[in-house]
Formats: sequence, structure tokens, C-alpha cells
Amino acid sequence: MNDDYQLPPEFADKYGPWALIAGGSEGVGESFARMLAGVGINLVLLARREGPLDSLASSIRSEYEVEVRIGSVDLTRAGLLAQVTALTGDIDVGLMIYNAGSSIGYNRFPDWKSEDLDFMIKLNCHAPVHLAHHYAKGMCERGRGGLMFLSSMAGFSGSAWMTIYPATKAFDQMLAEGLWHDLKPSGVDAMCLVLGATKTPSHAHVAFDKFTPDGGMECDDAAWEGLSHLGHGPLWVAGEGNRARLPEGFIEERAIAIDRMSWGTAIINDLEHQPATDATRG
Repeated sequence: MNDDYQLPPEFADKYGPWALIAGGSEGVGESFARMLAGVGINLVLLARREGPLDSLASSIRSEYEVEVRIGSVDLTRAGLLAQVTALTGDIDVGLMIYNAGSSIGYNRFPDWKSEDLDFMIKLNCHAPVHLAHHYAKGMCERGRGGLMFLSSMAGFSGSAWMTIYPATKAFDQMLAEGLWHDLKPSGVDAMCLVLGATKTPSHAHVAFDKFTPDGGMECDDAAWEGLSHLGHGPLWVAGEGNRARLPEGFIEERAIAIDRMSWGTAIINDLEHQPATDATRG
């Protein structure tokens, strides 16, 4: 891995001693794992296929002085939380990254099978909510930690041929943004990392070169941008080209929009509002 992808030592103080990566066997998940191991953060890696998990865990153990636990789990199956928490009951997870992905199907909405719709909802909505809910409790008690949810440029707009995928990725963004404000008073950082075309193994069959001249971002670049911006706001879009496609000021204005919505929610329900920006101070 490029030496430029070196996190500062204090990163481990805030987000260690353990990180859990759902979707942590290859692609961007592997990049996250190696960068975190580089600052001494121990790893819990989750993925469906045991072979790639074993291979990555062995490689990281030989290259870095960290512990690695692996869990071959299906993030869409009942009993997920019990299976995952059994791996982490005796450790402090200071960072949870929900990076799970799946090969996207393309079809007109009436032609999708109901089980495929359920799969996408469980993967991108049900699992991240329950994992975050579990690990946020310990983070809030310790007064530090981080939650990162990966979304997609597709989540900024509905789209024909894959309607369910953008809908669930928009859910991940809203979840992360709400948690950014909700957990901020407890010292816990949450953010949504939005990816565009990225050269991951699950997208090897996609002709990104027809859409973007460089054929997509490298996994290391995408992961580095996410880790570098954790703690600096609710939303980050990886890739200069991807950010250029957004309205001017879009990323900066997300924090203001979230703060104002949180303020409105507090006011009408007679709750305490703790401003996260200057938008609702005074």
C-alpha cells in the first residue's frame, strides 16, 4: 500500500482499539482494513465468503502487529446481530464501517423478484441499523468512536432499471446524517461516505469506462478519503470528479440542513437542541 495512506497515530486513540468492517474481505473493505492496521487498530472482518476472509486476515497478521478476527456471515439473514456480537462481546469496538455491497441487478421494477427486493432492503437498511444501534451504545458510554456508512452517487437520484438500489443507498445517507447529529454530544462521529464508479471486484463486469474516462476510482483512494474525513462532517463524496457533479456547496450545506431539521424536531417536541453548526445558535 502507498505510504501516503498513513493515518495519524491519534486516529487509533479515538477510533480504536478495534474496528469492525462489514464487507471487509476485498475491494474498499480491504483498503480500510490495511489502513487501520497500519496505525495498530485490531480488526473484526465480516463477509460472506470465508476464503477471501482467511486470505486477507493471514496477510494482515503477517504484515502488521494487530489482531484479526473474522466472521463468515450473511448480513441479510436472521440472527445476524447475535452472530456478530458473539465475535465482539469481549472487546471494545471503536469504529464500525458498513461497507457491505452486492452485485446490482438491473430490471424494470415489476419484473424484480420479491425476494431480491427483500435482500437489498435487509442488506442496505436492516443490517446497518441494528449493527450501528448495538455498537453506538458502547461508543457513547466511552465518549468516543465512529460509525461510517458507505453509500453511492446513485443514492442522490432515483433511477430506472435499479429503483431499489438508489432507494436503499439514500436510506444509508439519511441514517448516517441523523446519527452525525444525534451522537455528536456523546463524542461519537458518524458520516456517510459516498462512492461513485469504483474499481471493486463486485463491479468488475461494469463498463465504467463508458461513463468516466479513468474507468473509476481505485479502492485505496476511496477508503483514504473516507477515513481522512471522518469527524469532519456528516457527508463526504469521494473523488474530485464525483464532487464536481454536485451543486456548488452541496456537501457543506448538508450539515446546516441536518442541524435545522434537528432544531425543528426539538422545538415542536419540547426537546433539548444542541446545535452542531452556527445555523441554529442563538
